[in-house]
Amino acid sequence: MAFKRNRERKRTIELVSFMDMIFILLVFFLVTSFVIRTSYQERSLYVPTPKNTLGRAQILIQLIGNDRVFWMDESASDLVSKIEENYGYLSPVHLRNKILSELIKQNSFSFNKLGEKLENLRTRAEKNPSAKFFVLIRSPNDMPYFRIVDIIAKLSNTKYRNINYGCVGGTIAQIKKCKRIYIVAEKDSNGKKRKNIRIDF
Repeated sequence: MAFKRNRERKRTIELVSFMDMIFILLVFFLVTSFVIRTSYQERSLYVPTPKNTLGRAQILIQLIGNDRVFWMDESASDLVSKIEENYGYLSPVHLRNKILSELIKQNSFSFNKLGEKLENLRTRAEKNPSAKFFVLIRSPNDMPYFRIVDIIAKLSNTKYRNINYGCVGGTIAQIKKCKRIYIVAEKDSNGKKRKNIRIDF
């Protein structure tokens, strides 16, 4: 009596499942490598700076370190005028150094006080919807980005969205080495003269 032989199938690798697994692993490694690099790359993220037109309130926030910040606004023009009157006999370089040393000494404070200043600015902006405020944030390249995000979050969360802001790289040492710091008189949209401080790098 003849019996039919059972043919054994050769065991092979299922290529479809194998390719799916390779693809999933590739996606996993790409995602994790991006997450690992984010903490270093986020420090150099760029925030576009809006056009700084005449007549806006000029506010400079310079991050000095992890716990210090330099704030300069329109009120600093009175101090600059006083120094120029009292020390006008100095050479341009010495006068610049005198102005900057006094400004930095009187307007540098901790991040806790920065929160109070930003809150006061928000209150001003919400009390006067027609006013336009411009804040320039300067930060060293090695500053953790969450510091800037905290400032931007407080500036952008206003009722009338009348605070514009921009972010650029820069250090306090660059400000100290600027070519010139001086007062300019600008007219706003209502024709009212306003004193602002200008820094030439």
